[in-house]
Amino acid sequence: MAEWDVVFERSAEEGDQILRVVGEVDLAVAGRFGRELDSLFEDGSARALVDLSGVDFIDSSGVRELLRVKRAAESTGRELILRAPSASCRHVLEISGVWRDFDVQDEPG
Repeated sequence: MAEWDVVFERSAEEGDQILRVVGEVDLAVAGRFGRELDSLFEDGSARALVDLSGVDFIDSSGVRELLRVKRAAESTGRELILRAPSASCRHVLEISGVWRDFDVQDEPG
């Protein structure tokens, strides 16, 4: 998967920053995914949501970026929430043993 085959859409909702991701998040995309996640908190928002409903595949490099940004957010009193992870995303997070580390909203925005 090439980096340009993944779509990152930013929006705001009731003061929360939203990042909607569509496509496959793998090693080729992980760097950009991490930068997009980091940017969610640049405006000082206390809460950010990552909509994973359009993610067909995520590998360990994508999971690592989610965990890194979640921990960084928590260290400053902020919150990263996963919104409506696709079945394949959920499966990877579960078998990775990190599913319960995340707060999850089941409904897409």
